[in-house]
Amino acid sequence: MAEVTDSLIRDIQAAMGDLMRQQRPGLPHEVMQLDLPISQMKTLFVLWKAGKPQTMGQLAQALDVSLGNVTGLVDGLVQRGLARREEDPSDRRQKLASLTPIAETRLLRMERGRSVLIQRLLRRMAVDDLRALRQGVIALAAAAGADGRSSSARSKKVANVS
Repeated sequence: MAEVTDSLIRDIQAAMGDLMRQQRPGLPHEVMQLDLPISQMKTLFVLWKAGKPQTMGQLAQALDVSLGNVTGLVDGLVQRGLARREEDPSDRRQKLASLTPIAETRLLRMERGRSVLIQRLLRRMAVDDLRALRQGVIALAAAAGADGRSSSARSKKVANVS
């Protein structure tokens, strides 16, 4: 059984690698335009995911870096007009970092572009393959500890319809 599992895992990893290599040339134009070092890109995504201003300490913890490193990362984003730094109104000793409207617009475009790309790929698949993929992704999310109850319930509704 372990050999079968290991073989399936290798096949899945190889297929995912192939998928990533095939999609790499189609990286959203927005990502390429940002022209950011990976560490600043990560900082941008942490701020995006948080959805609200973050203290330097919160960013350092999320990125697993020192406060000094976070200061430099945020400085770079501020210089590019992608983030702003302000005093925390509840504690003037703290500085808050947040996205600028320009950064939010670019990230939203990237998110929409990714969604369109995924939909295009999924529309090329046979219905049975889509069902199998849905089941596999739900199982993967469960294995990762994600709370898939609401999406699973929605999937079961869709499965009953299809």
